[in-house]
Amino acid sequence: MMNQDDYEVLLQKFADVSYRLSLANAKLEEANKKLKEYEEKALQAEKASKMKSLFLANMSHEIRTPLNAIEGFSRVMVETETLQERMNYMEIIESNNHRLLSLVNEILDLSRVEAGEISIKKSNVDLNNMMADIKQLFKFRCPDTIHLKWDKPSVQVMMSTDEDKLTQVFSNLISNSLKHTVKGTIEYGYRLVDNHASIQFFVSDTGSGIESKFLGDIFNAYVSKDAEQNKGYGLGLALCKIIVEKMGGHIEVESHINVGTTFTFTLPFHGSVGGVSTSNRSAASSPMMRTLRVSTRGDDNQLKTVLVAEDEESNYELVRIVLQKRYNLLHAHNGIEAVTMNEEEHPDLILMDIRMPEMNGLDATRIIKEVNNKTPVIALSAYAFDENIREAKAAGCDEFLAKPFRVEDLIETIARYIGE
Repeated sequence: MMNQDDYEVLLQKFADVSYRLSLANAKLEEANKKLKEYEEKALQAEKASKMKSLFLANMSHEIRTPLNAIEGFSRVMVETETLQERMNYMEIIESNNHRLLSLVNEILDLSRVEAGEISIKKSNVDLNNMMADIKQLFKFRCPDTIHLKWDKPSVQVMMSTDEDKLTQVFSNLISNSLKHTVKGTIEYGYRLVDNHASIQFFVSDTGSGIESKFLGDIFNAYVSKDAEQNKGYGLGLALCKIIVEKMGGHIEVESHINVGTTFTFTLPFHGSVGGVSTSNRSAASSPMMRTLRVSTRGDDNQLKTVLVAEDEESNYELVRIVLQKRYNLLHAHNGIEAVTMNEEEHPDLILMDIRMPEMNGLDATRIIKEVNNKTPVIALSAYAFDENIREAKAAGCDEFLAKPFRVEDLIETIARYIGE
C-alpha cells in the first residue's frame, strides 16, 4: 500500500505535470494566435498584391485606349480628302484628349488628396448653367443608345460652392454610369431638401447594377470591384467620396442588378433660389454606346471580310477608316455579338478587343476557335503586359497587337493572314 509520503509526492508530481501542461497550452494558444495573425497578414498582402496588379493592368488599359485613338486618327488625318472628315477626326481626338487628361488629373488629385492637400475654393455658382456645361462635356462620349437627361428647373438656383470640384464629382459619377450602361437613360440633377438647408445631387442610370456584397467597398481606392471585372481603374468613386466629405457632405449609393444604380450626395446649401436667399437643389446622370454603319468601297463580293469586335466607338471608327477600302467590315460591340456574327457571317479574319461588356474577348475567342480554329483571330488590346499577351495566346489568338497600334502594323498583320 501507498503511504502518506508517497501519496503526497505523487500529488506534487501530478501538480507539476498539470502546471507544465497549462504552460504548454498557453504557449500553444499564443503560437496559434500569432499564426492566425501571420495568415491574415499574408492574405492581406496577397490581396494587396492582386489589387496592385489589377490596378496597374486597368491603368494601362485606360491610358492606352485614348492614346490609341489619338495616335491613330492623327495619322489618318494626313490622308483625309475633305475638311468635314478632318473636323470629324479632330472631334474624336479632342474627346480622347479630354478622356486622357481626366485620367491624369484623377491620378494627381488622388495623390494630393491622400497627402491632405485638397482645398475647396468657393464662389457663387449658377447650378443650371453648371448642369448644362456638364451635358456639353459628355456630348461626344454618350452614344445614341443612351439618353443623357437633365430637366432644367424653371427657377435660377445660385450656390456658394467649388464649381470645379462639384463638376468633377458629377463627371466621375456619370463616367461610372457610362461604364455600366449599354442602353437606356442616365439622369442627373439636384433637389433642395431639409427646408432648403441642404441640397441633394444625384446621378441615376438604368445599367447593369452592382451586387449588394460589393457596395461596401465601392468608394475605397484601388479595391473597386470594377477592377476585378475589368470595367475601370477604381479611382473616380474614391475621389467622389473624399471631395464630398471635404465639402461637408456625404455620398450614398443604391443599386439593383439589371435595374440600375443611383448615386446621391448631399451638401449644405448656402445660396439663393429665384433671387431669394435660402437653400436647396437636384441633379441626375448619363450613359453610353452607339452603332456605326460601315461603308466599304468597291464591290463587297470581291473583298474579304473582317469582323471587328470593339466596344469603343472611336477605336472602331479608326479601324474602319484604315481598312474600309481594303476589306468588307462587320462590327460586333461585345463578345456575344462576335460569336454570333462569326457563326452567321463566316468572316475571313477577326480583330478581337479583349475587354468588352457582356462577354470578354478571351471567352469569345475560345468559343470561336472551338467552332472553327482556322479563322485567324488578332487580339487588339490596351492590356499589353506579358501576362495579358500569354492569356490571349492561350485563349487561341493568333496574333497580339497592343493599343495604341501603328496603322502600318495593323495593315501588314492582316495582310499576312488573308492578303488584301
